[in-house]
Amino acid sequence: MSNNKRYYWFKLKEDFFTDKKIKKLRKISGGDTYVIIYQKLLLLSLRDNGKLFYEGVESDFIKEMALTLDESIENVSITLNYLESKGLLEIIEVDKEFYLSEIESLVGSETASTIRSRKSREQKALQYNSTATKLKHRDRDRKRKRDRERFRKRVRERNR
Repeated sequence: MSNNKRYYWFKLKEDFFTDKKIKKLRKISGGDTYVIIYQKLLLLSLRDNGKLFYEGVESDFIKEMALTLDESIENVSITLNYLESKGLLEIIEVDKEFYLSEIESLVGSETASTIRSRKSREQKALQYNSTATKLKHRDRDRKRKRDRERFRKRVRERNR
């Protein structure tokens, strides 16, 4: 039976914390919390290609995200407002659908079968690069060198 699980991750860019938008967010009082909320939002939106949806569990999107992320309503509100003002969050449909615009450059995914294939290729590469293989190639190279020397010696003897 095939296991069709898909694994997602987001890549933290080398300049994530030196990006001016993130630096400014961190400088706000409580900014470290806001950056973590932003990262939680990124993780939450992975399966839907950067989209966040209001499901109607709470009275509005901010309260629902606060519940989902286990963060205070005030902190989520500040984070979402900041992200929207800097173009990191776009409102697709008012109070229903939102999009994290940086997600495409931060996300990767692969299926379980891709993981198995990659591991298989790595194992084969390890087998090829094992010491036994290296010794085998070294012996082959020695034999070639010895054969070349023998050939050169025969050619020299003929030319005398």
